[in-house]
Amino acid sequence: MRKRASVIAVLLAGAALGTCPVAAWAGTDTVYAFDLPAQDLGDALRAVASRAGLELYASAEQVNGVSAPRLHGSLTARAAIEQLLKGSGLTARFSDGAVVIVGRSQGGAAGTTDASDTEIVVTGTHIRGGTPSAPVRTTSRKAIEAEGHRDLGDFIRSIPENFTGGQNPSVAGGGDQGAGNQNSSSSSALNLRGLGPDATLTLLNGHRLAYDTIAQGVDISQIPLHAIDRVEIVTDGSSALYGSDAVGGVANVILRRDFEGLETSARLGGSTDGGNTQQQYDLLTGSRWNGGGIMVAGSYSNVTAITARNRDYTRGLDDTSTLVPWQRQYSLLAAGHQDLTSRLSLEFDAQYNKRLTELAAPFLTTSSVTTNGLLSQPKVQSATFSGTLRWDLGRSWTVFASGVYGFSDNHIFSRRYAGGAETLRSWLNYDNSVASGEIGAEGALLALPGGDVRLALGGGYRRNGLDVLVRQQSGGTSAITRNITSGRDVYYGYGELSIPIVGEANRSLLVDRLQLDLAARFEDYPGNARLLTPKIGLLYRPDPAVTIRAGWGKSFKAQTLYQQYQPSQGVLLPASLFPGARSNLPVLALAGGNSSLKPEKADTWNVGVTLAPAAVRGLEIKLDWFDIRYRDRVVSPISNLLASLSDPIYAGYVTYAPSAAQVNAAIADLPQGLSNQTGAPFNPSAVGALVVDTLQNAARQHVRGLDLAAHYKLDLGADNFVQFEGSASYLKSDQQLSSGFPLQQLAGLIFHPPHWRGRMGGTWQQDNVTLSAFGSYIGGTTDNRYIPATRVGSFTTLDLVGQLRSQAKDGIGAGVTLTLTVQNLFNAKPDTIRNAIPTDPPYDSTNYPATGRVISIALSKAF
Repeated sequence: MRKRASVIAVLLAGAALGTCPVAAWAGTDTVYAFDLPAQDLGDALRAVASRAGLELYASAEQVNGVSAPRLHGSLTARAAIEQLLKGSGLTARFSDGAVVIVGRSQGGAAGTTDASDTEIVVTGTHIRGGTPSAPVRTTSRKAIEAEGHRDLGDFIRSIPENFTGGQNPSVAGGGDQGAGNQNSSSSSALNLRGLGPDATLTLLNGHRLAYDTIAQGVDISQIPLHAIDRVEIVTDGSSALYGSDAVGGVANVILRRDFEGLETSARLGGSTDGGNTQQQYDLLTGSRWNGGGIMVAGSYSNVTAITARNRDYTRGLDDTSTLVPWQRQYSLLAAGHQDLTSRLSLEFDAQYNKRLTELAAPFLTTSSVTTNGLLSQPKVQSATFSGTLRWDLGRSWTVFASGVYGFSDNHIFSRRYAGGAETLRSWLNYDNSVASGEIGAEGALLALPGGDVRLALGGGYRRNGLDVLVRQQSGGTSAITRNITSGRDVYYGYGELSIPIVGEANRSLLVDRLQLDLAARFEDYPGNARLLTPKIGLLYRPDPAVTIRAGWGKSFKAQTLYQQYQPSQGVLLPASLFPGARSNLPVLALAGGNSSLKPEKADTWNVGVTLAPAAVRGLEIKLDWFDIRYRDRVVSPISNLLASLSDPIYAGYVTYAPSAAQVNAAIADLPQGLSNQTGAPFNPSAVGALVVDTLQNAARQHVRGLDLAAHYKLDLGADNFVQFEGSASYLKSDQQLSSGFPLQQLAGLIFHPPHWRGRMGGTWQQDNVTLSAFGSYIGGTTDNRYIPATRVGSFTTLDLVGQLRSQAKDGIGAGVTLTLTVQNLFNAKPDTIRNAIPTDPPYDSTNYPATGRVISIALSKAF
């Protein structure tokens, strides 16, 4: 009965704010009944966009104070907006789920062109105003806030297509919960399909950022949430458009283009089980002037740690063990644009972030980290600057030149303790950088009956750098154990062609629209690799209610510099932990980089359909099938360390009874020293087996599945509405290390993505009150590390958000909004798991969070 009541609560509560931009779902071809009086153009456009569920992008100076005619009748959103704009000198450019109003310069006469008001470019295509044939998930800032997320890291961990392992602050265990799952800096990296943070490309306003720390993904939480306009995620391989790393997909964080005024907010919260006390303070300001504008955002947050003492299911660990680390973060971001002439404009964005954190890893369950353990204090500083010049050549052609420079420095200070004494200090510095320059052009090539054939092309240069400096101090002696300065150059060129075979002018029965997309990119890594990645996409709409998408392409990920040069790690474990051990002597396990790695390559397929039946206005359903086939996938070859001596699949990575010389050579350059977890003194002449788990190019990895999304909105008049939305993802994946080896299942196993993830919610908004409820489901997994295998239970939560907006027109109460959020209302807890190593977390932190119920309250004011 409780479960049924929870489902009903999800369906009856409400989720997005009613001001634009609203969540982008509905298409422009659904017919709506309109009856709007003659009024201000801005109000009329917002009413139509809200009704159709479109993102509306328009400067207030363009549309406010302009009269709009009465709108009456059954019209598509496109026809309604075009009718409202007649005679205004403005035009509308439609993209997937968005409409941008362009055409009048600020303060100028009707009919002149404002170079700063360029057409919108959706992630997944370089064509202005184009509709990508790949699946794109668009989420506005308003929708993210309505779901109760405090930052973009919190948001991406809720996405069903994303795996929360890899590099995320909730990952515990210091790397002991599956290959590639390690929190070293408390950054939040997107990890689509569980392919790794370095296989999902994250962009800011369309440009790259410096890699973050050792996982070499990008920390999306460094971008203040209140500074963004929306997040667009392409869940398909996109190397033909964006180059290396875009294997699992691409996320593009798009900033607010303009902001006028001042907004401040404060947020306090915490977990009811203890720890995770949150403080967050944000400020946003900006100004718009004739031909330009600027936006500046700042954010400060402090979140206390969750330790083993705070959770009853981790009481077997020492109290000081970190489950989720303390972190303090400072973020500053600015973005602006300025028309230099009537045809030339400048755009820029700049950001700075500083994050401090601390992780405690006791070596024993009976003593604290400062008695026997490793205490690490990472400090991350990052910054990026990007500038772009755009030149309107006329006749629909534009050219641009852009440059980016950024860095991300992660400096980790560690202290190792044994018997209450500090035995080793380590300074591990990982300094990443990126510098790039690019030129490109886009415009119409020729006119076909179905529309204009458009071409985008460009080329550029990029350099990624990684400097690694490891210094150790022990017994009064200091030594540099690793000093690497590395970099990689890449020269690239790309082209994209969009061919509208059938469009509005030549549509016919069962062929309402037919579009062919062709793209290719060439990248040259001198001394490393040369790669050509093509992509073909098809968009077919037999009827305005049905859109079919299909695509094939090749993607790749150049081996990262960290994968090649990351420091080695070593641990000495008792033989009793390893079934099949040939003696009672301990086992030495090593992991680390490999300078001989080759690039990863993949073939990607995607087929999808979107249904927007006219009989059910406001309803849209999306279904997408995806298939990714990797070759030479970079992985740690041993997925289960404790099975390395008993499973013949790992025989090639094991040396039995190694000599003392082999053992000493293996541990000679370990930057943090050997972690001896046997409880006995280390003797290099008494090691039973040497297990080498350095990174390798696996023969293949196969990932496939289905994504499902649905959205329905019912207007209740004015800005009042009820809406429901949901999404789910089903994933299968397996891996074969080399020819002749058996397939290894990945998805559905512990420390890997589950087969199923989903999230659904509902919204009710009436006047100044918005109520929201969202339920999340994370499927269970199988723990096959021991015999017999056991089931790890699924994880279901319910989040509630309530918002009250002041109706005061002036005075101190004007512009005030109060928000109350309860995440994980029923305080769901992760299933406990078996561990042979007693200091390992007794739950799967890569899938199931330890935060528990979180209650927060936020107060904001707009001036």
